[in-house]
Amino acid sequence: MLKNLSKNKKIVGIIACIVVVLAVAVPVGMNKLGITSDGKSANKNSQNQSSDESKSNGDNNEGNTDVATSNESNGEESNSSSNNGNNSESNGSSNNSSSVENNDTSNGSGDKVSSNYKTPDASLTIQRIKAYSGIFIEDGSDKEVKNVAAIQVKNTSNQAIEYAQIELYNGDNKLAFEVSTLPANSSAVVMEKNKTTFSSSKGVTYGKTTVAYTDKLEKSSDIKYTTLDDNGIEITNKSKKDIGCVRVFYKYKSEDGYYVGGITYTAKVENLKVGKSQTIYPSHYATDGGEIMMVKTYDE
Repeated sequence: MLKNLSKNKKIVGIIACIVVVLAVAVPVGMNKLGITSDGKSANKNSQNQSSDESKSNGDNNEGNTDVATSNESNGEESNSSSNNGNNSESNGSSNNSSSVENNDTSNGSGDKVSSNYKTPDASLTIQRIKAYSGIFIEDGSDKEVKNVAAIQVKNTSNQAIEYAQIELYNGDNKLAFEVSTLPANSSAVVMEKNKTTFSSSKGVTYGKTTVAYTDKLEKSSDIKYTTLDDNGIEITNKSKKDIGCVRVFYKYKSEDGYYVGGITYTAKVENLKVGKSQTIYPSHYATDGGEIMMVKTYDE
């Protein structure tokens, strides 16, 4: 129970920092959300829970939960799916029809970016960009950072975004933002993937966007999942055969309706027998605010 409380505090603290620094939500009580008066997180990194997350570079391979970062094709997990449960998933692939936009961006490159900037090469709106100080979540490390560039971005298409990379420039500094598994007409607050600092005095110009869309975020009909009050997810095999691997893809959503982070996390269950259930406790998942985006099965 103490672990679950610690986990909730950490996640809420992250959201609070984003709310204060990016001003994307109505004012809230800072003491309630566990942050300091300067908008920084008052929470330290908590210990990994059961089902610890292994980072995208393949380190810390404990438990049955991975981090799905949005740019890895050969890491522990990518944000997209392959035909098996191994760690070799490639961006943009899916069992559903998908499309990739990677157009010549010369018509938009160099444009000044201000609030609610509509990208010329993808159905995205950059709603705002600011500096963020607090817990960095895009790589699952939860390290404290200061003045890192962060954007609020909205998917304005009628399809889900499987993966997108947005390139901006803050003066001469290149900024890269990656977002995965973002439903149509929804927004996410995304931190610069390399922890690059932001200077408001230098201004922001547009580079380009590469994006892969998918018609549907898959949820396997062979699996029943139930979210539990203690931050667990119960996974049940309702098919007529054993399943070698189940991956549950999830994000965290604020009370104000935007997703926190471009990252999509995954939790893994292996060797799930017919009719059997397993309960997992992913360390970046909380029932209050956690949203399961996809559930996929693999032969092994």
